[in-house]
Amino acid sequence: MRQSSTLDRRSFIKAASRFVGGTAAAGSLPSLGPSTTTARARSQPNAPTPEPLIQPPETRSANGMLDLTMTAAPGPVQLADRAFTGLLYNGAYVPPTLRARLGDTLRITLRNNLTSGLDRPGYVGPVCTGAGTPSNLHFHGMSVSPQGNSDNVFVHVQPDDAFQYQVRIPASGRQGPGMFWYHPHAHGFVNDQILGGLSGALIVDGIEQLFPLLRGLPERLFLIKHVKLDDESELVSINGQINPAVAMRSGEIQFWRIAHIGASEFFKFRVEGMPLYVVATDGHALSQPHKTTEFFIGPGERIDAIAVGPPAGEYPMRTIAFQNEAWRPPEPVLQLAVISSSGSSSSAKLEDEILRQRFTGPQWIEEVRAAPIARRRTLVYSRTADRKLFMIDDRVVDEARTDQTVKLGETEEWTVVNTDQQYHSFHIHQTAFLVTEVGGVSWSDDSLRDTFSVPPATDQRPGVLKVVIPFTDPVIVGRFVYHCHAVDHEDKGMMGVIEVVA
Repeated sequence: MRQSSTLDRRSFIKAASRFVGGTAAAGSLPSLGPSTTTARARSQPNAPTPEPLIQPPETRSANGMLDLTMTAAPGPVQLADRAFTGLLYNGAYVPPTLRARLGDTLRITLRNNLTSGLDRPGYVGPVCTGAGTPSNLHFHGMSVSPQGNSDNVFVHVQPDDAFQYQVRIPASGRQGPGMFWYHPHAHGFVNDQILGGLSGALIVDGIEQLFPLLRGLPERLFLIKHVKLDDESELVSINGQINPAVAMRSGEIQFWRIAHIGASEFFKFRVEGMPLYVVATDGHALSQPHKTTEFFIGPGERIDAIAVGPPAGEYPMRTIAFQNEAWRPPEPVLQLAVISSSGSSSSAKLEDEILRQRFTGPQWIEEVRAAPIARRRTLVYSRTADRKLFMIDDRVVDEARTDQTVKLGETEEWTVVNTDQQYHSFHIHQTAFLVTEVGGVSWSDDSLRDTFSVPPATDQRPGVLKVVIPFTDPVIVGRFVYHCHAVDHEDKGMMGVIEVVA
């Protein structure tokens, strides 16, 4: 296995200035999309009769081991009436959901067959050098080791090479049951590869032990992806389907696991006339279910919720228009799915039963709240006027440079200052964090996160996010990264390297 080299800041800027995201030919790979200064159109293709929601295939661990070979390669994709060539794991736009338990090991061999997948005349990757398309795997949200052949994003698997990951999921400690995901993290190529389809769900089973009401409920995964096509349109799918139908009986309780495993878009959405009861965010359980009627979900974020079948009828799941980038119109409304409810059972008493549920056992969030703050740091997000470079503290990432050094056992408060008039996000590998302030307003969260959206700056003030981060789990010792998870921004430099030292 060969690893790609990293470039210094001067080389990065030179490469980025030469970058072109040439438009693909019809039926070819999804393009990088139009320039950020050009209007784009989100649109859904014709799907007059919604098809039933299909659950992704699963690969489960056995005898403590999940053993799988995944080959990344170009392949055909059909979304409703639109066809294109995507980038796929084992030929699937929605690859297997990996299911394991605490104490298991993920032994995954990644084969990189992307030799010609993203090569285009004039394309120069901003960090990775050489011909072909490097790739790798990141196990997003997992409190596992960042070293060696574990969740190590500094490993870049070159075309025609393979690499075997062995990720041990701790049997106890900070890693708990929940919903996570996997995707490429070869800096400079992340956006293209996720847009092409390289991402899937990862579930650590056992959340029903925290909320017994979940035991035996029908589980529904809603995996959100988006793709930008060569005609500058953008499609948003759930489980690789456009506007699927979700069947429920009135009064039926289902367990919904919603994950944004796409590249860079932010969505605000709701199910018309149908509340959800959130039990976990980013794989971390709340102390009790929280009733909500809408979500704001950025790339990388996950929500686990209880859904109750409403009175008979159809209930559309739609996005809500909101202002993302100040120089563009508000994001348009899209229909993502339709809930089709039948029968006549009442759900009135079920809400009381759901809201009475309580988390069983000690919660990590209470330790984070009570921990003394050892150090406070500030990160400033910015970009160049032409939007070719996105920076943290006026620097683009250099994977050979360590930007922050933290002592194991300490808890810190980080303030993320967004000087840009668009949404960014904050994601840190290996550990969760507690959100305490959003946009200058105190934020009272009931669960931890690993990814959170950072509000845009206004003409009057920057957007601000404050988080408390525990660096207390011995398994996370080593070097890893933090970045904006709108990964087109990360690819253009908005990432830093942190090292936790014992």
